[in-house]
Amino acid sequence: MFETTKIILKNNTRSLLSKLKDTPLLYIFFTIMIISSIFLFAFVTLYFQIVETNFKLNIQDVFFMVFFAFMIKSSFDFYNLFIKSQVVTYALSTHNKHKKTIKEIFFAVLLTNIIIWFSFSTIYIISLLFLRININYPDLYIFFILGVISSTCLGVSICINFFSKLRLRIIPMLILIVFYIFLQEPLFIVMTLPLALLHIIWSLNKAKESYQNIRRKERINNASQNKTISIVSAIFYKETTIFWRDKILISFVLTSAFTGLGAGYLYIYGDELFIPSSLRFMYAEFLPSMFIFLGVFVVVIYTAVFPSLILFLNEEKTFWIIRHIPIKNEKLIVGKISSLILCFIAGLPFVPIMIIFVGIENLLYLSWFLVFSYLASVIIALPIGAKYIGKKSDIMLLYSVTMILLIILGISSFISVYIWNNLPSPIIPSILIILLEFVALYISVRISDKILMFKKPTSLDLNNS
Repeated sequence: MFETTKIILKNNTRSLLSKLKDTPLLYIFFTIMIISSIFLFAFVTLYFQIVETNFKLNIQDVFFMVFFAFMIKSSFDFYNLFIKSQVVTYALSTHNKHKKTIKEIFFAVLLTNIIIWFSFSTIYIISLLFLRININYPDLYIFFILGVISSTCLGVSICINFFSKLRLRIIPMLILIVFYIFLQEPLFIVMTLPLALLHIIWSLNKAKESYQNIRRKERINNASQNKTISIVSAIFYKETTIFWRDKILISFVLTSAFTGLGAGYLYIYGDELFIPSSLRFMYAEFLPSMFIFLGVFVVVIYTAVFPSLILFLNEEKTFWIIRHIPIKNEKLIVGKISSLILCFIAGLPFVPIMIIFVGIENLLYLSWFLVFSYLASVIIALPIGAKYIGKKSDIMLLYSVTMILLIILGISSFISVYIWNNLPSPIIPSILIILLEFVALYISVRISDKILMFKKPTSLDLNNS
């Protein structure tokens, strides 16, 4: 019983232990970053309890953050473990009932979420107690665990029905989410848990249809790829096809647009929401620049860091082919990062929407800072993606790269604001900085090339030929 669940959990554990053995210092750093961030979030909770502002952060807000975070994670995990997984083909070819295998995959996603929630919530509770914030831990834990279960059910249901031929099946869950957002009442989410359970049971019975629909689309796409093209072009075509087929580019466009709306709103009204009236004069110039920075940061994380890592991490099932094909690593890397051009274009809607709020006079700076941040994100993420090529997607890896980039872009933002506000001709040094980034990008490609060199058999390494 639960053989598929046990296999998935063992593979996840084995993958994590393998990464810990490969780079223990890096994962120690990852762990420190996560723990520090949780303590920081607890401090933010304390801040909004003791400081009078127009923005209030209470336990209900934390509940909704947790709920939607796990809902997105559940959709992503089930997509990787079932919808796009090639290994599932073997599992579905056994004598086990297909519905039983699919339900065990869902249970693996649910169990993983509960384990992650227990780990993170324990650290969060410890940090709250350390800051002397009184909470009723047992009742809240039960309340939150029901929210995690509900979010997992909704996330997996959305994933299944989104990739089905009949996407109208997703409407009931979308209506329920709209009610969640409109009512903003965690108790309503817990009370509607039976509805989420009924819908996930029904959706799991239809999950095989979604899997077959994706496989059919892949066969059609593969049949149309018969012309001979260069290696770099072939890799570019492969990666962009995946971005388009999996609707990733569309999600980039929507995310950048909504981020522009959110950052623009905060640019105008953020000081009234977060800062007491007695302190606003101290942050009058700082806050608008910070909200521009945060908007750009969210866009580049989603459209640069995430795809840069995924381009390499998703080679889990084809890594043995990459290790043995007689092509230079540099061509492989260039082909992959060239596909990021489309990701960058998909993130451009952020600029015109943001200009509506900040004014046309900030167009040059906003465009420059977006390009600068995008290149910096790729430069940082590229060697790390090459290091972990063929490994499973790791939330710790993505989160830690995000924290590193937050520090680098934060410092760069202060410097760039100073340059654009105080130098008579800021365009010249800004162009020079972008040129230096292209040099750094070349160095990043070379470093990634050296990393991949150690992963190929010596007889097939063409980099020195």
